[in-house]
Amino acid sequence: MVNSWKIYILAILSFLVGTSEFVIGGILDMLAKDVGVSVAAAGQLITVCSLAYAIGTPILITLTARMDRRKLMLWALGLFS
Repeated sequence: MVNSWKIYILAILSFLVGTSEFVIGGILDMLAKDVGVSVAAAGQLITVCSLAYAIGTPILITLTARMDRRKLMLWALGLFS
């Protein structure tokens, strides 16, 4: 049980990483109004984010296949933070 706090931190951080991109959908109309563009144009932010994940994920998995998973997770979470 000594290392159980690591599991909780990993779960919380994974949740934050996973949901941070979806927050933009909830405030899309306010974002569009503030920037002065249509909601459809601002909605392209979600499309660009999805495409970046769809294209970037296989590339990053291939490039980091030989790295230690613990170090890779720490680097990724540090970069995200």
